[in-house]
Amino acid sequence: MPPDSAWKAPGTNPQIYAVYVDDRDIVWLTDFGANAIVRFDSQAAVFTSLHLPTAGAAVRQLLGRPGEVWGAESAADKLVLIRTRA
Repeated sequence: MPPDSAWKAPGTNPQIYAVYVDDRDIVWLTDFGANAIVRFDSQAAVFTSLHLPTAGAAVRQLLGRPGEVWGAESAADKLVLIRTRA
C-alpha cells in the first residue's frame, strides 16, 4: 500500500534520522545532512530548519512533552531543548 502523502526534506543532502510528532501535530525531524532539527507543519507543507551549534551533533533521539522538544546530541554528549510555546 503506498503512503497517503510524501514530502521531500529540505536541503541539498538531507539525511533524516529521528521523527517525533508533538501534541499540536507538528512533525519534528533530525537531519544529519544539515546538522539540524527540522520542524514540519504538514497542514501548510512548510519545513523550518533549526541548525544546531555543535558540528556533527548526530541527534538520534527526539522526544518531547507539551511545549518542548528534546534531542540528544550523540556526538557531543549534550541535550538540546526547543521550547515550542512562549
